[in-house]
Amino acid sequence: MKRTTGVLLFFAVIGISLSFPAWSEEKTLVLKLATLAPEGSAWMRTLQKVNREVDSRTGGALRIRAYPGGVMGDDQAVLRKMRIGQIHIAGITTLGLGSIFKDIQVLAAPFLFQTYDEVDHVLTRLTTRLEKGFEKNGYILVGWSEIGFVYIMSNKPIARLEDFQGMKVWTPEGDLLSQAVFRKVGVSPVPLSIPDVLMALQTGLVDVVYSPPIGAIALQWFTKVKYIIRVPLSYAVGGVAMTQKAFDRIPQEHQQTFKGIFRENISDLNTLTRRDNEEALRVIETEGIQPMEPSAEELARFQRIAQEATEELAGDAFSMEMLEEVRTYLNERRGG
Repeated sequence: MKRTTGVLLFFAVIGISLSFPAWSEEKTLVLKLATLAPEGSAWMRTLQKVNREVDSRTGGALRIRAYPGGVMGDDQAVLRKMRIGQIHIAGITTLGLGSIFKDIQVLAAPFLFQTYDEVDHVLTRLTTRLEKGFEKNGYILVGWSEIGFVYIMSNKPIARLEDFQGMKVWTPEGDLLSQAVFRKVGVSPVPLSIPDVLMALQTGLVDVVYSPPIGAIALQWFTKVKYIIRVPLSYAVGGVAMTQKAFDRIPQEHQQTFKGIFRENISDLNTLTRRDNEEALRVIETEGIQPMEPSAEELARFQRIAQEATEELAGDAFSMEMLEEVRTYLNERRGG
């Protein structure tokens, strides 16, 4: 269980705390990286490895100074600091990434993906387009950071859509898509920042939340709920973004090396995250959280509502063109 609770991608998503070897500040470019996730995560080990490789392969020309645990604020606060050059790199969630290039938010549409195979296929096909979208807005998408499939957890059983009515459903602040979906279900969502959710569960301000399993454990949300719906609501992806201005400060001979080291190590971490999410889901259920399986009919009803909400937000939260492109790639993978 130690390994599972150490992995918090979450929401956000990217946790690091590092002890760096001594560098000469005169010859070293220090790149400041902010993240919401706390110390003790797999990202500590990952970023330590990144730093060793960056140090070795650039001759000590680059250094990353990490600010873990949300000390630099949430995604929006970090993005403001990036715009003024106070922060250079950030591990952020889909909502944060969407503030840079809104079309990425389509990936969080409810019931869009069914398997990791579909996720991999779509991300592979979309990466170049998304990278260009970030570049047009002054950022470099250094790499994807997997968060995983998201599950609904509650304090009351949910077998039918009508069971949501009267419940207090949490949604992340600024998440227009999730808010639209739950409004269609017939509830008024309670928007909160992630650090406020545990207290909201403890005080009864909310009684329905959703998260990847590793996030629910690391954030201790699973200790305040009784049920989990065993059908994923959505897929959550985060990313490591860097301002173009900061990237341009890296000596040209080291730029591709820097990106390559990050991407190789993030890819390895994503593999670990999938395994840890599976383990965390088993742990949650062994801790007495009762799994619930909606009927095929109720699931189809929820999927129809989610699809309606997704299409209504196309053009606002993301472009219809991007939504159609993603659906085309999914049909390719599904043989449709």
